[in-house]
Amino acid sequence: MTPELHRRRARRRPVTPASGIAAAVATTIAIALTGCATAAGGASDTAAAPGPGFPVTISNCGADLTLDHRPERIVLVNDDSLANLEALQAVDRVVAITAQPAPGLYDRSTYDALAPLSTMSTEKNSTGGSIVSQESILGAEPDLVIAPENAVDKAALAAAGVAVYTPTAYCSSTPSATGPASFDRVWSELHDYGAILGEADRADALVEELKGSVSAPAAPAGTAAAVYVSSGGAVLSPYGAQSMVTPVFEAAGLTNVYADVDQRVFDVNVEDLAARDTQTVVVLYSSGEAQSAVDAFTSAPGTQSLSAVKDGRVVALPFPYTDPPSVLSVRGPAQLEDILARLR
Repeated sequence: MTPELHRRRARRRPVTPASGIAAAVATTIAIALTGCATAAGGASDTAAAPGPGFPVTISNCGADLTLDHRPERIVLVNDDSLANLEALQAVDRVVAITAQPAPGLYDRSTYDALAPLSTMSTEKNSTGGSIVSQESILGAEPDLVIAPENAVDKAALAAAGVAVYTPTAYCSSTPSATGPASFDRVWSELHDYGAILGEADRADALVEELKGSVSAPAAPAGTAAAVYVSSGGAVLSPYGAQSMVTPVFEAAGLTNVYADVDQRVFDVNVEDLAARDTQTVVVLYSSGEAQSAVDAFTSAPGTQSLSAVKDGRVVALPFPYTDPPSVLSVRGPAQLEDILARLR
């Protein structure tokens, strides 16, 4: 883990194979599971004009993040931030991605804009995370990289004049928020995106619009657990108070049985799930089909004894409708209500 930076600037400077970024350029970075991959972005010989609202400084993962100018070349390490970029009309600034976005979550124009981009090559490490080279990131000449904190070498990127923003759900060194999650995290995240993208006014208007859509929770629908299944069903990971699962569930009328656990995500055994006696299990998935996610859970050893399985109340929800905080989190309750309605 590199030392945490207390201030970094996004300055445009030449980045070429001969620029002498030395060994740091050739190092590979292990990208954590739950949304990690590769990235790229831009630099040039001519310094960019600051533009309205710049320079700007925000707090990100416990440190100051400063951008001197409006970023025009953005690299996305995973697509967790894509919904916020789409809502703030900044998708056209993305120059490199680590994977094509999952279908059915975004506007057609977003898929069209990203389709021509090359997907950075990655390898899997022993824990299932992805590995991407620092050289690949710098080769795309970014002026902003959006990535989980443990997915990139911030110090090396800062030395090359590249700013790194980490979605708050993926701050590993210093949590960006305390207390149970709420939709206030979405509003805060959107304001941060608005600031660093030079779209503060658009972000303000968007927040006011979205607040009205989560003002009234649905009728009570019982207890539920949100679970991510990995390692072929061998690992069950529920989401607790620090996850956006908790407010999404509440808005959909559900009570998160793990809301008393002050963590975002953790591992449990089937016995613990059984002891919680949850009425519904919501399987979160990031790729593939909903039924495959349900099957992965119900085929895990011991799950057949759970009330939710016996009663046919195991459903699947795309992971982006919960974490990290985004406009998709706001749409999550309606998606979940529709899924639950089919069980009645």
